[in-house]
Amino acid sequence: VSSGPVFHAAHPSCFVDMLSAMRPFARRLSNEAQTAWPSSRGLFPTSCMPGALTDTAPAGTRSFGTKRVRQRRRSRGRIIQLKETHYEPKPEGYQSLPLSLLASGPIRRVLSTRSQEAQRLAGTIDWERYKCDVKGVRWHASGGWRVQFDKRDYEHNFFVKCSCYFRVAVYGFDEAKELAIAYRRRMEAEWEEQLGIWAKLDERREAERDQRRAEKEQAMIA
Repeated sequence: VSSGPVFHAAHPSCFVDMLSAMRPFARRLSNEAQTAWPSSRGLFPTSCMPGALTDTAPAGTRSFGTKRVRQRRRSRGRIIQLKETHYEPKPEGYQSLPLSLLASGPIRRVLSTRSQEAQRLAGTIDWERYKCDVKGVRWHASGGWRVQFDKRDYEHNFFVKCSCYFRVAVYGFDEAKELAIAYRRRMEAEWEEQLGIWAKLDERREAERDQRRAEKEQAMIA
């Protein structure tokens, strides 16, 4: 690429003359660039070429070349949805396995492997033992039964949040499950008992408030 004229603008008024003198140099530079790199015509838009800046822009202003951004994805212009399958109604009394089973590495590898040995091992597992029809009790991947209880009473500013584990290594599988169910039902019973106590206290408070209001009205009449 040949070199062009060199200017030293000491005053802003020299800028217009500088652009006028550089137009031939910019055109020659653009032609030489397109001749040296023919593929650059697709990489650089015409508005970004040196000649386009001096030809289209009026004196004393600047213009910037723009390029439209295109989404480079395989899913461009398509709606991504989950795989649609026909609905099959669940039989009566159906209960799904807990999703926490897949959080255990050995069980997940057995279910994801398609070998004959993995299928044989999956068939020997009694999956019904991991099901529980009690709300708030489920199998946890740490090797125990988890009990969750979360109740809120904003009126009385009373909040209960419990999360405890009954380990199989300590109690055994069946006994840990029974203890978890019993603990959950105990917490539900205690919560119902507390609600009953609050109902009695609220009723007593309302009765005392009505009595004081009646006494006040009697005093105002007398």
